[in-house]
Amino acid sequence: MATVTDFRNFEAFKACRAFVREIGLLVRTRKFVPNRRLADQMERASISALSNFAEGFEREGNSEFIQFLAISKGSIGELRAQLIYALDLGLLSGSQYDALDGAAESATRLLGGLMRYLSGSAKRGRKYDRKPKRRRSKRTQNRKL
Repeated sequence: MATVTDFRNFEAFKACRAFVREIGLLVRTRKFVPNRRLADQMERASISALSNFAEGFEREGNSEFIQFLAISKGSIGELRAQLIYALDLGLLSGSQYDALDGAAESATRLLGGLMRYLSGSAKRGRKYDRKPKRRRSKRTQNRKL
């Protein structure tokens, strides 16, 4: 598997970015103007989702990356709850809500999958998608002794 050298190359990041872009456009609509606190909170949560993904990637190991991905996933969960609130207030139509919630669900599913993958590779001592170190055969190991 190829090495990932830029967080923007992850499918999970791309899904988060697409969802966050839609949130950014939503909170700038006329219906959200009188609900500035809700719009601000949604914008902060959406920025958190992207920022934590990027920050975690730049950390030194899988365990920290997983921790930041969990925060990113939590921010998307927060946004999903805020979308329900916006729907209940009549700020969103049912079809808008369904589309946004579907995008959020896709992003969280990809984040969860990446977290599971990284958990497995962390146990093997790997970082991101680096190729595993070559194992020495028992014969080679015995020669070194």
